[in-house]
Amino acid sequence: MEGILVLKRISKLFSVIIIICIALAPMLIVKRTKTENPTPFFSITILCPNTNVDRSAWGMLITTELMKIGIGIDEFVHVGWRDIVPRIWGYPGPYPVPTYSEGGYDTLFLGWGWGLDIDFKGIFDTPGITPNGDNFYQYSNLVMDGLISNYDQSWNVASRIPWGKEIQSLLYEDLPSIPIVEPLDVFPHDINFDTNSWDSNLWVHDYQSMENWSIPGQTEFHYAVPSDFEDFHTMLTESVYDAQWTQQIYGGLVERSPVAATPNAYVPFACTSFTSANGLTYQVQIDPDLVFADGEVCNATDVEYSFDLLINPDLYSPDYGFYSQYIDSDTIVINSEFGITVNFLQAYVFQDSNLEIDILPKHIWKDILPENHKNQALTWASNDALDTNIMGIGPYYLDDYDGTNGIIHLKANPYWTDWGGHTAQKFTDVYFEFWNNEGGALSALDAGQIDMIDGLGFYGEITDIPAGAAYSLINDGFVHEIAINMEHPYLGTGELCPIAGPTSANYIRKAIAHVIPRDFIASDIMQGLGKPAISPWPSHSIGYNDSLQEFDYSIETAKSYMEAAGFVYDPTTETTTIYEPTTIIDPTTIFNTTTITPAASIAFGTIFGFLTIIGCTIYLIVRKRERY
Repeated sequence: MEGILVLKRISKLFSVIIIICIALAPMLIVKRTKTENPTPFFSITILCPNTNVDRSAWGMLITTELMKIGIGIDEFVHVGWRDIVPRIWGYPGPYPVPTYSEGGYDTLFLGWGWGLDIDFKGIFDTPGITPNGDNFYQYSNLVMDGLISNYDQSWNVASRIPWGKEIQSLLYEDLPSIPIVEPLDVFPHDINFDTNSWDSNLWVHDYQSMENWSIPGQTEFHYAVPSDFEDFHTMLTESVYDAQWTQQIYGGLVERSPVAATPNAYVPFACTSFTSANGLTYQVQIDPDLVFADGEVCNATDVEYSFDLLINPDLYSPDYGFYSQYIDSDTIVINSEFGITVNFLQAYVFQDSNLEIDILPKHIWKDILPENHKNQALTWASNDALDTNIMGIGPYYLDDYDGTNGIIHLKANPYWTDWGGHTAQKFTDVYFEFWNNEGGALSALDAGQIDMIDGLGFYGEITDIPAGAAYSLINDGFVHEIAINMEHPYLGTGELCPIAGPTSANYIRKAIAHVIPRDFIASDIMQGLGKPAISPWPSHSIGYNDSLQEFDYSIETAKSYMEAAGFVYDPTTETTTIYEPTTIIDPTTIFNTTTITPAASIAFGTIFGFLTIIGCTIYLIVRKRERY
């Protein structure tokens, strides 16, 4: 499927370039204006992982932009992570990690995937410098160290946010990471779907239940996913598509809320209150009206059972390694039927998230050995008489699983309105349906057979969406950047700059920030499925500093920063964005090239500046929760 889309996009955009060249040829012949890039003041090597086609395109584009301000390119190294890691995180020493020519790196294009909570400890603080952490930037600033320390010790979200905003402001100034773009996922849906009834940021991170979703006049909702269902136990899910439907069934003591004092922070769910004086010990009062979907009371013993189960090694939970750092069999202390004390083992900046552990009905699961939970859940789900055992305190329960056709059918929990002040679910029946053909899913959406297509697996274009449907663009938590080796003598330490010192290096990084055409990358290379990035902190995450302004694309501003570092441009050389077409290289060659020399990079440029790289602009979503 992806290969077909790649060839389709290459063919289409390559044809567009040829047409543009032919159409504009008379104008070009008349003007005959050529760009003369300045003689490079220094040269760098760019590492660009070949795992994301869009990144390959904007990487080449930015390469040509750097040349306009006198930053030469020794090599554009377009390889896999296997060849990159030994130069950075896996560098064998001695440290610090040196420049590319010495076995390390100069700059690296990469993307970081984040959730709603951000913690830069180990990434931008001095103790985290490689090999001790993920600070491969080798960025060290004592002020930043203090800010991150204060942030990391602020277990209360309200006190944490000011530190987070200061962290972002300092990164904006120092630029060890130069942000490029934030990808967006497209969720095609019924044109009448009430987009005010969901919180897309919560949904894309598997935090939202669907009780408030609505389409006027409908009581059923059909949600198409691109993957079959594998895990039927909420504590054992590893796929986002299993997490989506199980989160309709279960819930914890707390939940994220878009209407919290700090949007998307945690508020009481199964409890009426949770308080702590130190971020380690919490007093929790469970809602006395709390019941499961079968009407049975949910109390402190169910919470204790669920916490103990999660960190039982025989359950083989994929999250065992994380949760076992914070909870053990003594964590839950029962004070009364609905009152508990939660004693966490150690401090954690996002400690309230550990109260979100799903509560299982003890009366259903208590006789099942932990090692048998996974198979038991599948057995119950596959049995028409027993599938309702897959239920919790959430707004829905499992009514049926059709393994042949890959359909999960959820029904509204009839006891949902008995507690928590909940209103009745807008949809009485929700279906999660496996569609292995995107074209078929789009046709079904057009015909009204399904109501939404999951955007995490949608690989098409906005123009593929039927005219009678609508769509929503959702920030997916990634930020793409240019990572800078802060030990580089020009980019980091500035020791080789005409005006030697770190201030000059900072000017160079700011110059680079101003030659990145972010709007063009987002609108053209990413076909509208991106937005300019301002900070390494994703714009949808809690505590985002929205006072920071986008770096404008300006060659003149960039040159002024280079001059502030002591570099002097030849006054007779003028850099413009008008190019005379010379050679148009087959755009597929970029994906078969390990190292692209400066000459090859220049050959890609030729068509009115920003059109230099559009021939190899291909849309592809790479869905990973990690750097990529």
